[in-house]
Amino acid sequence: MDLEQAITLWFHYETVAMHFNELIIQYRLQLMAGIGAIGAIAGYLVGSKVAEESDRHKLRAFISAGLLIILVAAAYLDLFYYNELLRGAVDALLELECQYPELNMSSSIKARFPDGATKHIFISYGLVIIPLLFFTIWAFCTMNTGNSKENL
Repeated sequence: MDLEQAITLWFHYETVAMHFNELIIQYRLQLMAGIGAIGAIAGYLVGSKVAEESDRHKLRAFISAGLLIILVAAAYLDLFYYNELLRGAVDALLELECQYPELNMSSSIKARFPDGATKHIFISYGLVIIPLLFFTIWAFCTMNTGNSKENL
């Protein structure tokens, strides 16, 4: 294959990789916005529309647990499916670039992020999941006591 054909193939590979990258970015943004919106609406409804305090504690516990389950499942899907699709596309690009040193954009990016920035993704999810986990635990611990201020 000559260089012109390699560039055409590289462009096709790059298009596939960018498609997966855009898919992941949209997925993460929609996930965070959706979780935030559900949490905000639920917080408002539970705080202002539920009169019985014991019911508020129960709803707070179960809603936060539901959000936690959704978030953990979505993070798993992101990290172990969508991210792997992207990494596969990038690996194909890197393999092609090894054969044609003139093509080096993906190799340059890979040099900046040798692990594919996976640790940054884990940290980002952890910054949301860990506080939500602690809130969920707190909500369940205060669910039967009836007074959440005494348990702080």
